[in-house]
Amino acid sequence: MLLFDGERHVADKEIINLPWSGNKKNFRCYFCGYKFRIGDGFRMIYTNDIPGSQGNPLVCDDCFTDKEDTRKRWVLHCVTFKSFETKYWWFLRHLEL
Repeated sequence: MLLFDGERHVADKEIINLPWSGNKKNFRCYFCGYKFRIGDGFRMIYTNDIPGSQGNPLVCDDCFTDKEDTRKRWVLHCVTFKSFETKYWWFLRHLEL
């Protein structure tokens, strides 16, 4: 299965048990933090070609609009988080989604 195609996929047991970002707990929507369960729809949007994107987001059905809009919102999200992270690193290090 090619996950980077931007198409909708359905989570199954095999996908959920992959080590997402090194940990099974990280199979979540990168926008709202929803933890995917078996049967949930998701997309992985390729954004490594965009400067400042900081990775390729997994996106739930509720947060997905269209591929280009989601790519733009992801970059904005990364820029916003980066500025937040530098000010509140001490708080963020304790968060676990």
